[in-house]
Amino acid sequence: MDVIKDIVTTITGSNQDLNSSASSNEQIRHQLCKVNDLQNGQMKEFEIKTSIVNANVLLIKQDNKFHAYSNKCCHYKLPLAKGVLINNRLRCFAHGACYRVDTGDIEDHPGHGNLPKYNVEIVDDQVILVARKQDLEKVERTKIPDDLQVESKPVVAIIGAGAGGFTCADMLRQNGFRGRILLFTREGTLPYDRVQLSKQPLKKPQELLLRDHPYFKKAKIDLMLDTNVTSINWNTKNLSYQTLGKQMKSEQYDYLVLATGLRPRRLPSSIPGGDLRNIFYLRSMEDANNLVNKVKSHETKNIVIIGDSFIALELCGWLTTGLAGPNGKPEDAEKKNVSVVMLLKAPMIRLFGEKIALALQKIHENNGAKFYPEANVTELTGGNNIVKFVQLATGESIPCDLVIVAVGSESCTELYKDSPIEMSDDQFIKVNDRLETSVDHVLAVGDISKYPLRIFNLDEVNCQHWQMACSSGHQAADTILHHYLGQNRGGSRPLKTDFYTTPIYWTTQNNKTTIRYAGYTRDPENVIIHGDLDGEFKFVAYYIVDDYVRAVAQSKYDPLSSEVAEVFYHKRNIRKEDIENDMYGYRKYLDFKTKKPE
Repeated sequence: MDVIKDIVTTITGSNQDLNSSASSNEQIRHQLCKVNDLQNGQMKEFEIKTSIVNANVLLIKQDNKFHAYSNKCCHYKLPLAKGVLINNRLRCFAHGACYRVDTGDIEDHPGHGNLPKYNVEIVDDQVILVARKQDLEKVERTKIPDDLQVESKPVVAIIGAGAGGFTCADMLRQNGFRGRILLFTREGTLPYDRVQLSKQPLKKPQELLLRDHPYFKKAKIDLMLDTNVTSINWNTKNLSYQTLGKQMKSEQYDYLVLATGLRPRRLPSSIPGGDLRNIFYLRSMEDANNLVNKVKSHETKNIVIIGDSFIALELCGWLTTGLAGPNGKPEDAEKKNVSVVMLLKAPMIRLFGEKIALALQKIHENNGAKFYPEANVTELTGGNNIVKFVQLATGESIPCDLVIVAVGSESCTELYKDSPIEMSDDQFIKVNDRLETSVDHVLAVGDISKYPLRIFNLDEVNCQHWQMACSSGHQAADTILHHYLGQNRGGSRPLKTDFYTTPIYWTTQNNKTTIRYAGYTRDPENVIIHGDLDGEFKFVAYYIVDDYVRAVAQSKYDPLSSEVAEVFYHKRNIRKEDIENDMYGYRKYLDFKTKKPE
């Protein structure tokens, strides 16, 4: 990274001018590099360090033009200079958020917001950054005008304010929709980053919010908190809902977006003791807060986790290594006895396959967790209505002061029962490429839907990932905008007509162990693994379907999964033989200018 500490006086003027430029509206000019220092398809980070501003700028050269943006991804503020630059797309190295190079607008998710863009001038073969101090200090850019005016019609009603529902509302406003937007949620909080609840349960609620109150006021999105939609009249386009005060109200809509998401699967009623106290499920911010308070109690010594899901293993990692918080010392936290009871042979085996799953289990065991594989829970017992033991079919009895149940999720689709909405056999809503349901002007997004996955030409897929929910919400907004505004009026970019994205997810097992994944497969055992699973846990795993790579998982090889995601996105078929002996064999399919991930 280049550090530019002094403003070039031939460009900016005297030091006296500098002292008077503390105003946030003052224009700052900085020499970044020579024109030929960057080739087309290359990018470079510059630190702008002066007496009045300290900012990181990313300079990109594409088609002999220079583009300058904030170097921080709008998702978790990680450096985009470590990312992947291909064909007018800049993808974050970590979680896969993607931006257009020519505009800085968000193209794919996770994350919300657009990159702050700065002017660039060429003077005497030098690349000069031109920006205001206040713009250099911004972490994202909005396209919603300060004086936004909206009309009473048309009305878009969105049921659910999770990743899909919120993203749909946000993208509608960002890209030019000027009708009413109604966003219904049963929860009493603003939309928030739900995936962090299991990865970092100690985070403060305000740190999890996707947007604050001023945003919803500025965007004129009617956010209906603590509201339960009770019925929908599909013919008259009218929905009824109940407020926190038990009042019944109704609204007419022109477009309806279903985004009701998932809820935790409960223990089967056949298992006695499921209604005892100190049994926790994790879905909401309130759930996380209650769990944290109970875990912190000195009376809580023994914790049993039932399940081998994302939530189960991420909470296991937090309980064994993260109770002191991100800035605390592990030895300062009170040690808990953590047991994991699971039906299968190894944790997350259905996602990563047996080899990676067993290596992952070993990491948790080295941190103090005890695993009970292929175990059936027969009963939860206790005294004074408080759980004290988890009984297994083997006759073993595991002592506990707290039980966390993380045995998967089920879709919240009871509102659509006996409706004209076409459902799959496993009770997901079937949608087409535009995310339209079988009912006119009704869309479905996120975890409740089955949609085509066009990067692999699959017709019905349900990927329950945060990124996929966000991306489907974005496409739903484009479908609605296309109906009302036409193809070329989606802000500064053409609207997408079809849902097209690469599935991406990540799991944080502890502060030293993260797995990033891109693609889609139902067969995790047909895999080629490079690297070290047993020692450093630094590896790349390629999942094969019909002799082609259809997914990749990696740990400590950033930005490899983001590079492969771009290969998938551009519909280049990576053959098994490409990566069998060369873990970077996929790179021949696109013109990567950056060095290999190491």
